[in-house]
Amino acid sequence: MDRLAISLAFLGVVALPAAAQDVWEEESLWETGVTGEAALVASPGEDDETLLRFGIGAFANRVLDNGLEIGVVTGVRFERDHPARAGFSGILAAPAGQQPPVIGAFSGLAAAAVVEDAGARGAIETAYVYAEGGYGEIRLGRDEGIAKRFSEGAPSVFRTLSLHAPQLDPGGVALVRTDHDLTGPSAKVSVATPRIIGLRGGLSFTPEASTRGLDRDPARIFPGAPAVSIRNAAEASLSFNHRFRATGLRTRASVAYSHADVDAAPTSPVDYDSVTTLSAGGSLEWEGFVLGGSMLDSDNGLADTPGDYTAWTAGLSRELFGIRWGFEYGEAEDDTVQIDGKSWRFGGAKAFGDHAAVALGYRSDTVDLLTGAHSLYLPDSEGIVLEITLSR
Repeated sequence: MDRLAISLAFLGVVALPAAAQDVWEEESLWETGVTGEAALVASPGEDDETLLRFGIGAFANRVLDNGLEIGVVTGVRFERDHPARAGFSGILAAPAGQQPPVIGAFSGLAAAAVVEDAGARGAIETAYVYAEGGYGEIRLGRDEGIAKRFSEGAPSVFRTLSLHAPQLDPGGVALVRTDHDLTGPSAKVSVATPRIIGLRGGLSFTPEASTRGLDRDPARIFPGAPAVSIRNAAEASLSFNHRFRATGLRTRASVAYSHADVDAAPTSPVDYDSVTTLSAGGSLEWEGFVLGGSMLDSDNGLADTPGDYTAWTAGLSRELFGIRWGFEYGEAEDDTVQIDGKSWRFGGAKAFGDHAAVALGYRSDTVDLLTGAHSLYLPDSEGIVLEITLSR
């Protein structure tokens, strides 16, 4: 209880930077501000401490006489996640015999001889300049790839524990993820069209995916495993977001494709060539209901060895008595480490204004061995979960 109280107080302190907005003088041509976010996740029965995540950022932008908006956005995040699953990648199985570990280039999962024990981590995840006008937008610097930015998935009452785009993992065995994040926060150039009749397209190019992020770590090196690097990553995505006035139905959808070269150290037990990933997702919203789902399929960059990572999610939520209730379910399979996983979430979330929310529910994450797979280190995980989030 003391640990929970301290964590709650810490979340309140993180929200204070919002008071520092508009720090420049009123006559300045630039609009500036500070943003902040924080999250606490507690799951009674887990051995690890309460999970925390917080970030702070700043922005500055200016609208030129011709209507073009230019600006800069920066942000840094910190978190304490499950020590064996930092960045949602990690070691989930032991290698058979004395075989060296094999790593999925997209999934970031591996079988290795030891379990990792990572502590609190931090990363500069956003640092880019941009220009936006009637012809679209261009960004240059550290940022999410266009496939991640445009991704759509099943609705969730949890912001950090959703199956589509998970950020924290209390049990360390969550396997399901369908947000199409190949390159993490590595420096890239992205272009996007304006939204026309609900449609918007975008492209990204990342020369070297070598920057470690909190939710995606393409530069991860596991104990005893050869290094794997991703370069020349190209992403393309199409987004649709439209509300039909006649029926009140809002439709959101996205489809994305990415391709990148994969290099591995000479000691790698398998050959890598290129990694290709395809994803799609969407949702329908009407009269307080939201129904949606998503899927992702990646070959994990392996040339001649079966190693696909596939995942899908589905969910339904409903606003009732001022609380958003929801259920989501997902499955994933990674042939690289020969395991599959099933996850589900159920709960309710209450928003307090635009900047705070509390979600309470039940979660379940299970993993199973595929035929001929190796023994697992981490047990299945389930139980009550509390999530508190703040944003500004």
